[in-house]
Amino acid sequence: MQKNTPQLKVNIREIARLANVSVATVSRTLKNEPTSKVSAEKQKQIRDLCGQLKYYPNEHTRRLFSGNANTVAFFFPDFRGVRQGGFLDSYTYIDLNFGSCLIGAQSVLQSREIDLLMTAITPEFLETKRYLKLIRGKLLDGILLWGALDNAEYVNEVLSEGIPTVMVQTVKTNCQCSSVVADDYDGMRQLTEKVLSNGHRKIAIVGSKGLASSWRNRLKGVTETLHKHGIARAYITEPGELGHDSGRAAAQEILRNAPDVTCIMALSDTMAYGCIEILKEHNISVPEDMSVTGADGLHLPGNAIRLDTFFHPSYEIGKRGAELLLDEISGNREIRNYCLPVENITGSTLTKARI
Repeated sequence: MQKNTPQLKVNIREIARLANVSVATVSRTLKNEPTSKVSAEKQKQIRDLCGQLKYYPNEHTRRLFSGNANTVAFFFPDFRGVRQGGFLDSYTYIDLNFGSCLIGAQSVLQSREIDLLMTAITPEFLETKRYLKLIRGKLLDGILLWGALDNAEYVNEVLSEGIPTVMVQTVKTNCQCSSVVADDYDGMRQLTEKVLSNGHRKIAIVGSKGLASSWRNRLKGVTETLHKHGIARAYITEPGELGHDSGRAAAQEILRNAPDVTCIMALSDTMAYGCIEILKEHNISVPEDMSVTGADGLHLPGNAIRLDTFFHPSYEIGKRGAELLLDEISGNREIRNYCLPVENITGSTLTKARI
């Protein structure tokens, strides 16, 4: 019986010998680097040989000699605690906003053949300071920080390492770092103007804990617009998360303490949907008896209710953040901060104030 002998691994020198070119020419051809010394026919021959012999350059070796990891990390908060709110919290706010931003970043990095390492900032990750090992071990060329909160102390350590870093979605206070966010302030400003133009003067605001810049800017957009028109907010709820369960709790609080309000302005769509559920349970029709607004521009598949809200450009944030990071990796370390415009969405949850 004939034994199967293992096929010897082909190296780059063998490819160069068979193609009658230098090792450097094979390397440049496989990296798609332009060269005027090698014809298109010869380059095709090199690629065909690599395909026939199933040769591909050793990625670890290539990275070692190039000095680049060709890997960007995408740091994001630990979602395990956030997902306690059920389907609405996990599917809409996290999966759509976070997912859209991630896909936007990936679309840019993939076109440059750069790998994306998704890294949840878990307690274990922080305790072992894994982020410092990744940076100091030269395993990353740069970092995209998604949704960094003001209490995220590890961010200061990351920035002190000098690695190219761009914050997306939120900006941590007092950090010198490039960033790409949405204009949440203007989104809520426009929405508040819309509420006022419908005659609402008794307005309740669903509060948030304010650990993220986006939450603070949304709240500020409402309160400063009301103040500009000489209108005091009728009620603001106890601070909560930007989630469905927080919206339910906020609506119950409003009905107990400020039952005469005509409009509830939530700082996220998931909060708004939570409010609407409680209102329905109390036989309060939206918008006939109570108007409700949100923020983010999320829509649940199969849900007939379309919120009056504003669209959060998460995909564009991820795309622009990745482009900015690659520019920094290339050597442009100037700090740049971008605030992308939002788009107003007219739904079916806001109408004229009842008299």
